[in-house]
Amino acid sequence: MTLLASNPLPVWLSAAIAITLLQAAPSRVVAMRDLTVPADRLPAGCTLSPAPSVRDGNRVTSGLWAGFPANPWIGTDRQRLASIRELIDGPAALPDGPPLDTRQLAGYRLQLADGVEEGYGAVYRHADAVALTIVHAARFAPGQQASARRDFSHTRPSRNPGMITIGPIVALVSGDGACSQAVSSHLKSLAD
Repeated sequence: MTLLASNPLPVWLSAAIAITLLQAAPSRVVAMRDLTVPADRLPAGCTLSPAPSVRDGNRVTSGLWAGFPANPWIGTDRQRLASIRELIDGPAALPDGPPLDTRQLAGYRLQLADGVEEGYGAVYRHADAVALTIVHAARFAPGQQASARRDFSHTRPSRNPGMITIGPIVALVSGDGACSQAVSSHLKSLAD
């Protein structure tokens, strides 16, 4: 210790070490639950859809969770992961050869879930609008990314302007209006 006290590091070396440590500081890790917009950041009347359907007199409106078992949904169900990846990457071209039967087609489609660690879905509803804002997201495994499937080289990538990349997470926001804009703004803030 006396050696360091009598021979302090030059100022330029101390500054270089500090800059290197600051640059190497890990960025904030975004969890899937962070994708859900806090209620105070949503415009008036915009909320997570509280139920998968609503009854208004004799009329029932369903599909308010867009097929997710919960709202928001976070999970690893391969069927849902494949569906989310297909939305992000675009549909996969079928292999050449004889047509696939139903079972073969289902197995082929499930390959879309390869490289996806976790999925997310949320549905927001505005009190004054029939339209929904839907968020689909996938967390890709290290070394994987959207539109980079080795097994599906003949895909048509999604060109959706609602796609937002947050590190290994790719989120897709569909819908329009103030509710959709608030959801997109929240996700973009996570990407910064």
